[in-house]
Amino acid sequence: MNEINEEYYDGFEGEPEMIFTLVKSNGQKEEFGIWDGYFSTIIKKVKPKENGWTGLAYYYHLYIGWYDESPWMVENLIESYEQLKEIDIESFENDEDKKVLVKIICMFKKAIDNGEKIYISYE
Repeated sequence: MNEINEEYYDGFEGEPEMIFTLVKSNGQKEEFGIWDGYFSTIIKKVKPKENGWTGLAYYYHLYIGWYDESPWMVENLIESYEQLKEIDIESFENDEDKKVLVKIICMFKKAIDNGEKIYISYE
């Protein structure tokens, strides 16, 4: 059984939680849960492309993906990773937002480097 790191959800019990799961090629999982508010703050920093929303911002703004199906597999890991890396981390006022963004980016990078999958659950 895998333990979910809920460092960034503690104190927000009863509020929506997002769980990011890295499924490794050997079947093991790394999981962490965050308060939905951290993710909302992060994803609102993403600017739409010329042709509209892309990557994780597309699913967030259309309220689909992990909102419809949980767990939901991130289908566009590289695009989503690049999108998150473009966010100016210094634009956040709250250190927790910065730490959560770094944690998500690191998980996406690990998945890309190792040919693994990431799922997002919304609870």
